[in-house]
Amino acid sequence: MVPDTIRSEVDRHLSVQLLQDQHIQRIQAAMEEHQSSQTRRSLLARALRLSPSISPKECEIVDHCCSVLDVETEVELYVYSGSEMNAGCTQPEDGRVFILVSSSLLESFEHDELCFVVGHELGHHIYSHHSIPLSFLLANHQNLPPQLVLLAHRWQRHAEVSADRAGIACVGRLDPVARAFFKLSSGLRSAPGPAQIQAFIDQAEELYQVDQETEGSDRTRHRDWLSSHPFAPVRLRTAQAFIQSEVITSGGCSMSEVEATVEEIMQLMEPSYLEEDSPSAENMRRLLFAAAVVVADSSGVVSTEERHALADLLGCAAVPITLDAERLAEVLPERIELVKTSVPMGRRVLLVRDLTLIARADGHIQPSEIKVIEKIASDLDVSPEIVWTTFEGSTELD
Repeated sequence: MVPDTIRSEVDRHLSVQLLQDQHIQRIQAAMEEHQSSQTRRSLLARALRLSPSISPKECEIVDHCCSVLDVETEVELYVYSGSEMNAGCTQPEDGRVFILVSSSLLESFEHDELCFVVGHELGHHIYSHHSIPLSFLLANHQNLPPQLVLLAHRWQRHAEVSADRAGIACVGRLDPVARAFFKLSSGLRSAPGPAQIQAFIDQAEELYQVDQETEGSDRTRHRDWLSSHPFAPVRLRTAQAFIQSEVITSGGCSMSEVEATVEEIMQLMEPSYLEEDSPSAENMRRLLFAAAVVVADSSGVVSTEERHALADLLGCAAVPITLDAERLAEVLPERIELVKTSVPMGRRVLLVRDLTLIARADGHIQPSEIKVIEKIASDLDVSPEIVWTTFEGSTELD
């Protein structure tokens, strides 16, 4: 098996797109100037290196995964004290790659479960996921185009799918993968039975149904579009699709069929009204345009950055040269009411998210702008809390 043949096509496509972006390239250049080679020293000082003499079974797992994934880089495995089940992989340094696992994970995971985790982490390495400075990008994105921020989050979720496939290739079956996801999601150390695993898979479908039906302010807390990782049940469904491929199962489906299935599954976390051709999506775009101009105008002027952010989301043709903020303020209540009565709560949350991203496009947000956004959110029956939580979320590959 050639590892590159199982990489998620969305991951591959979006990573190329991100690496060609001028904002990403500037961040890369800045980080290279301040690059340090202190990772190994820090790990030797604060964690325990699992050498063959200390942990021969764990080292055998690393060797096995390196063989399956054609990893030629030297790999060192470390365990650190941690009550949560976590693992991570570092960017290559001086010809070495470091895999870190928490003590809780190491003690809780069976041999084949740990094999999946190690394979997953090496997946991030072989697909060069660390070449995209994601942590810095998403932690300092006030001046970035909104679409770039959302694109980075979407890429990261599909990067996790690629890494999961690398881990699956190392174990060759679904059961240890399912057990690993179950433990990571629940925090329980005992191995789940078949009935529990099936219930875990079914949870993704139930989650979809809840997303479609739930109303009220509690729904606004589910910031899936800014989540860096797919939900564990969703990841398990994408893993299940890959297990059924010809790569893992003799006579299985093609990888193109797997990609189509995965894309459908991932739509649970990637709803979009910006490209959708429907009356409700058009209503949302019309509201976003009016609201963004009114919000920007509340600070005294629509900045160039805010105009560009609006064009970035809606397209240049949708943003006229002259913006009549006064007229748009007059039609705003009508557009809010139309969206409120025709669009589900979950999609209204997306609109408030995008409105907040536009307002932050010039690097800051004025109190007057916050006040207007919160009023619009309230009129849409969306909790104003979403304004403050839009930029939160994990920015680490794990």
